[in-house]
Amino acid sequence: MAYKLIIFVAICILLLTIAAFVVPLFSSFVGKTVFIDSKISFFSKSNLIRLARITSFTLFQALISTFIAMIIGIATSFFIAKRTFPLKSVLSSTAAVPLCIPALIVALGYISVFGKNGFFSSILSIKSNFSLLYSFFGIIIIQGFYNFPLVMTVVSDSWKKIPKEQSNIARILGASEKRIFFTITFFQLLPSIISACIPVFLFCFFSFMIVLLFGPIGSSTLEVELYHAVRTSVDFSMARSIAIIETICAIFIVSANTFFELKSEKLKEKSEESEQNQKIHGIIESIFAIILFSLIFIFFIMPLLGIVFSAFPRFSISELKKVIFLRGFSKAFMNTIITAFFTAIFCVISAFTYSVLINNQKSSENKISTVIKKMIPILPMAISSVVMGFGMIVLVKKGSPWMLVAAQTALYWPFAFRQIYNPISKISKEIISSATILSPNRFDIIFRIYIPLSWRNIVSAFGFSFAMSVGDTTLPLVLSIPKFDTLSLLAYRMAGSYRFSQSCACALIIAIICSVLFAIGNKIKEVKK
Repeated sequence: MAYKLIIFVAICILLLTIAAFVVPLFSSFVGKTVFIDSKISFFSKSNLIRLARITSFTLFQALISTFIAMIIGIATSFFIAKRTFPLKSVLSSTAAVPLCIPALIVALGYISVFGKNGFFSSILSIKSNFSLLYSFFGIIIIQGFYNFPLVMTVVSDSWKKIPKEQSNIARILGASEKRIFFTITFFQLLPSIISACIPVFLFCFFSFMIVLLFGPIGSSTLEVELYHAVRTSVDFSMARSIAIIETICAIFIVSANTFFELKSEKLKEKSEESEQNQKIHGIIESIFAIILFSLIFIFFIMPLLGIVFSAFPRFSISELKKVIFLRGFSKAFMNTIITAFFTAIFCVISAFTYSVLINNQKSSENKISTVIKKMIPILPMAISSVVMGFGMIVLVKKGSPWMLVAAQTALYWPFAFRQIYNPISKISKEIISSATILSPNRFDIIFRIYIPLSWRNIVSAFGFSFAMSVGDTTLPLVLSIPKFDTLSLLAYRMAGSYRFSQSCACALIIAIICSVLFAIGNKIKEVKK
């Protein structure tokens, strides 16, 4: 009886999670305000020109940002996969930064280094109104270097395992290493490169905080424009138009990502580890390595260090004490922890339940049901936080903490699913069949097989979901819950009120929480059973 009750609750949570995604999404696309509140027709010339300009700028900045991440990521992946050098393990570990360090914190780091009163301005004694950051160039540099570790990790993993037969034959025939790379290796890596670049493009396409802080005057992205339409001009008709355009573009991108991920996985399955790595050699390769690692240090490492130095001016902890004892900090801290805890719990339960359901029905599925089952955990990746927040606002005029938990769960549970489903899908049919026959009831297999074999990934998924909730600034900002602050929202407001040191101190606390949780989750998942 207890088993049945637990399973019933888990299924209810999964259904509520899906409902928390579908209902707000539907309300953000369809509603009476489209016809009543619209002062300008959606199909008017001025409206269409404006939307076309915003959409083109959004796609262009995402494309250029992804290109920078791709170039830096591929170049770095070569040294990670094929060469040994000092601090290689440190560079490899930076793959966690885009996942566990929120964009707001990275933005504050760039301000501390490249801002008008930042490190470089102070060293070079620059007294100019020009700033690298507050321009299109600043946006693409920040997003490109912020996301390059994602490309580096995926491509380097594939580079270590690509088949070597074709390259070896080409060397015997006298082909140079340059020609081998552009005619053989590059095409072998291409599925992994595209698989890595599509999520980066999606992150840049949905970029909100970085564009909101550093976007040049007269230019805006769909995500920022949607936020202003909801919160500034209260133009729900325009907001719905933007939400529809943004979501259609994102669904196309996510569908392409699924296809290339399958291609990349097949390559990994067929390949083996390559030969032992060599040291960096040759003048050209050494110069290239120095330039590459210098760029990474300036535009990636320094902003992260800049947060620490801005939070601790003159190596004192006075600013950190000011933040901790600041009025409202303790409440914001508790709000963050409680919200993140429930979000992580609901994400893990939904992801685990769905993983078990689709794994049990593998043998009796047709093509249509297969597509539907695979699309359910993918679709939330095509919806931005601002679109989800907008849908929540349309449904319920005043935000609440439980709305925040529901919105975060609806968007984050697919990330938990990707971690939990991996070990569950590898459980052999023989084990499941034997356990089903020997178990006293059909639910007993969940607690004796599924949970014991996947608990490490469950813990990892919990930590990852918790960290994502802690670092989320967009949803709390869009929902604008009365008398409710989170640490990320507090850091954003401090930065806006020119309390930059205190904002960095608050951001540092967030970064520590996210990094520790992410590291612990990864460590537990990687420990051999």
